[in-house]
Amino acid sequence: MKKIMLSMALLLSVGTIMGQVDKAALKVAQKEAKALMAEAEKIDQAITAKINEKAATQEEILSECKKGQALVRKALKSGGIAENKLGEAYKTYADFAQFPNNVLLTVSQNKEPLDTAFFYSNLKTLTSALQGELKNTKVTKGEAGNENYLKGKKMALAQCANFYLYAAQLLSEVDKYNETLEAFETAMNYRNLYPEVADLVKFQIPEEQIAFFAFHTAHEGKKYDKMDALYEQAMLFKDNAEATKNVMIESYRERGDTVAWANKVREVTISEPSANETYIQMLIAYYLKKEKESGPDANIMLPYVDELLAKDPNVLIAQYGKAFKYFESEKYDEAFETYKKCTEIKNDYYDAWYQCGLCKYRQALALNATISSIKNQTEAKKALEKTKTLFGEAIPFFEKARECAPDEPMKWAFELRQCYSVTGQAAKAAEMDKLL
Repeated sequence: MKKIMLSMALLLSVGTIMGQVDKAALKVAQKEAKALMAEAEKIDQAITAKINEKAATQEEILSECKKGQALVRKALKSGGIAENKLGEAYKTYADFAQFPNNVLLTVSQNKEPLDTAFFYSNLKTLTSALQGELKNTKVTKGEAGNENYLKGKKMALAQCANFYLYAAQLLSEVDKYNETLEAFETAMNYRNLYPEVADLVKFQIPEEQIAFFAFHTAHEGKKYDKMDALYEQAMLFKDNAEATKNVMIESYRERGDTVAWANKVREVTISEPSANETYIQMLIAYYLKKEKESGPDANIMLPYVDELLAKDPNVLIAQYGKAFKYFESEKYDEAFETYKKCTEIKNDYYDAWYQCGLCKYRQALALNATISSIKNQTEAKKALEKTKTLFGEAIPFFEKARECAPDEPMKWAFELRQCYSVTGQAAKAAEMDKLL
């Protein structure tokens, strides 16, 4: 029991000592803060007077305000400023940031050399100081009140939202991608960061365009995690949504991630097939290559085009890709019907008409190759007649291909000569010979 009582006495003693130490430290901090703020206020009064008299040079304003900022910043960090004095401290801090901000904007408008890094750091100081002043200053009304004064401070803080956009532009010009993105993100989140002025913020550009700029800045800086996070917001800027989509897709190749590229292309093309035929063609080629690498039993491309065609049966490249896959697998009847669908979608599509003819032509060649092995003469004769019929059925499709490319006989004349020869149309076969 005595030991317990002794321990409690020690704890009480330690607590008392700690309290005395805290009080002593607070007094030191208060004394330091008071001295710092006194010095800062002298600088503020002096530079304000010279500015009002139009006697201060730009260099003097920047130099004195940098000194003043350092003093106030140190005083605030000390924790020694009394709560009822914080509003005044932040007011002084805001003065030391507002004056340089005005100077730097004038410099920029005059197209003189601008310290971009300081403009941005000073802007962050300004918004922090204005917010601190608003948070720590009690509103008083009446003729002697500060209500109108604080309204002015709110307007100043709201206006800074556009300054962050300007800072982002300046920073991007010198390839400061981290800082540029930070500035854009501050603008995008301005109402949350500065709720005191949420209803007063009005940007000079559409807000979705800010995300667009931020997204493309992230791409330029190869900050792909930021791109991923900004993509959906950037796509809301409809004027350039196509460019944003293309950049996003190609960024996966830049990252060396072809699987992610394919997945993104699939997502985009399934979502809007008719608007993305170029990407559909690219993905079909990619899937065909993967099938060759995976072996004869791989079936990757057809499920994809079937999904596309279920959404929109008039996507030409999807129908053509499906027909090609059938043709490659020697499923000529299925290929023929699908190529015909292509001609229905695009009547002057040379490749589709030619491939329709080629389906019949290949079937004829395949059947003709079996005739010599048929022992039954009746069956052999039937096969021969069927072969001629197939060659004949190919002719109208090759002729349609000819109509689509009349000046390029090398594309169709050989097959037409063969078809006309087999079907007994010697004059037309000779005409094709001349073209070849």
